[in-house]
Amino acid sequence: MTQKGKKWIISVFFLVVTLIFSLQYHYRVPYLDHWDTITLYASLKNGTFVLGDLFLLHGPHWHASGYAVLLALAEVTAMEHWAESLASVVFAALGFLALARMLDRCIGQTDLRQSTLWIYGISAFLYFSLDQAANWLWGWQVAVFISNAGALWAIERLTKGVPTLLNTTLAAVATAISVYGFGTAWTLIPIGFALLILFGAYRSREGIYSLALWSALSALLLFHFFSAFANEKSVYIDQVPITLDFLDVTTYIGLTHFAVNFIASPLIGNTMRDVHITVPVTLIGLGILIWSVRALNKDRKTSVLLNLSPFLSLAIFALGSGLLTALGRWEEFGANQAFVDRHVTFGQFFWIAVFVLGVLALVKRGAIPEKRSLVVFGLWLLFVLKITNIPGDVREHVERSIHIKEVARILSEDYPDVKPTEYSRLYHLPQKASVEQNLKTMWTHKVGVFAQNREKRQ
Repeated sequence: MTQKGKKWIISVFFLVVTLIFSLQYHYRVPYLDHWDTITLYASLKNGTFVLGDLFLLHGPHWHASGYAVLLALAEVTAMEHWAESLASVVFAALGFLALARMLDRCIGQTDLRQSTLWIYGISAFLYFSLDQAANWLWGWQVAVFISNAGALWAIERLTKGVPTLLNTTLAAVATAISVYGFGTAWTLIPIGFALLILFGAYRSREGIYSLALWSALSALLLFHFFSAFANEKSVYIDQVPITLDFLDVTTYIGLTHFAVNFIASPLIGNTMRDVHITVPVTLIGLGILIWSVRALNKDRKTSVLLNLSPFLSLAIFALGSGLLTALGRWEEFGANQAFVDRHVTFGQFFWIAVFVLGVLALVKRGAIPEKRSLVVFGLWLLFVLKITNIPGDVREHVERSIHIKEVARILSEDYPDVKPTEYSRLYHLPQKASVEQNLKTMWTHKVGVFAQNREKRQ
């Protein structure tokens, strides 16, 4: 079998494992913020829905891309929640195709094809890792995978080479989809400007047009965001006032602490959050990243940095996501909130960059020999941390899934004669009234947990 066939077998293996896991343990009923989608579904059914409803802010986020998919699936499948988790895996796979293009390009440009299987194996393992169970199993989080897929395709197009209007347009569309999925995608705006300039956009007329297009995209998205922010119908928007004191040095310390925990969460997460090793772990990752770039660019050629730019961009995307999340979360919840396992899906990009560039640097002949053994040890340490992080997160969310499955059974068999206390784990206390109304909506239209007994109820 050719190396090309082997790399895809490895990648598809991890994809299939994640797919089976997601379909087996997906949440069988709306959970927490997912109930907001039912409110939109109700407006769709009673004729009051307008397109602008998709673009109401949910806290500091747009979830329009996710809402569109969830509402479409609700119509097609009668709100079968397995379809939502399937969609998450499908969008993740679409994102991986962009990552694969970047891997192939980087491997080819550095002429290190002997590293292909290692790089594909590690990248697919990290990208589809099961410690993202909080996102794989919760249908609401399809917006995360849509957003990340958009981010990957945007970076892939912007690092393709000398900027063209076509590639920039495709990147702009991917970025808009990404931003309308999740707020972390705002990081793409400065990354886009940096990549356009790095690849020489200012040297040609088409490049100048590309910069103008990116500027227009940025302005339109910002204008829309502030317009949406002022909309009184936006969900939870009154709960996220910006009160950070940027004249206080402790603010910067706290934000940095949160961002470091965010980046380390794919390796440490909830299982080791109290061990206080996030700083050294992150420094090890940064050290390997810096060493790898120096080793791969021993001759200090600008072209080499351009070849490595996709993965440097992914690392910056992860760091930017951590800082943006810190701005919205640190003051209210503290730095340990960064360990929430939903963040793994964003922080993983930093570690993909570390492992990809680290392996390439180790394979390269004539690379800087100093500290090579330390880099090998560091990569193995990081890999072991990742391996040990997965079981705890998987166990936690499988247990939650089993509980939700039991609640779904009770609702399906006994509703409306079910006390709110029997499904209280599905919502936050302030949501109680809206959840009860949303259950009535699902019951009326025989969707979700009530879809299976349509004939019996009619």
